[in-house]
Amino acid sequence: MKDEKVVMVTCDCCGAEIECPQEMMKTSKKHLCSSCFKDPRNLEKFTEEERRYVHVDIPMEDLADTVADSLAETITKEAFPTIWSEEKGALKTFSKKELAEEMFAIGVYMGVQSVMESLEEINEEEKMAKHAVKPSYEQHHKRK
Repeated sequence: MKDEKVVMVTCDCCGAEIECPQEMMKTSKKHLCSSCFKDPRNLEKFTEEERRYVHVDIPMEDLADTVADSLAETITKEAFPTIWSEEKGALKTFSKKELAEEMFAIGVYMGVQSVMESLEEINEEEKMAKHAVKPSYEQHHKRK
């Protein structure tokens, strides 16, 4: 990463002191250390709105595993009941292998879809943050 300025913040669950890139302070409403993030009960303490703007201080060496685990758990918890209720009849007719392949394919699809939606949201939030921070031409050149 480039020389990003870092601010020390407090984990909103355990109170540990963690790092947050200064740029993320514009959009983050809550902060979690990586330990608290790994326990899904901690996210349940926040409102839906707050969850959308949570900054998590994850060490780079743990990033891929932590994100993959969280994504898999969230998708399973939120999507499985819907898929099961809609497809139960068809799924019961599948062999074990067919069922495993179908559920694996659905999981991969939902994982990729979730990542793409997250990237779109991040892009939109960055656009809004840039527009909110920059003064208009008139404000910048306002005569006193």
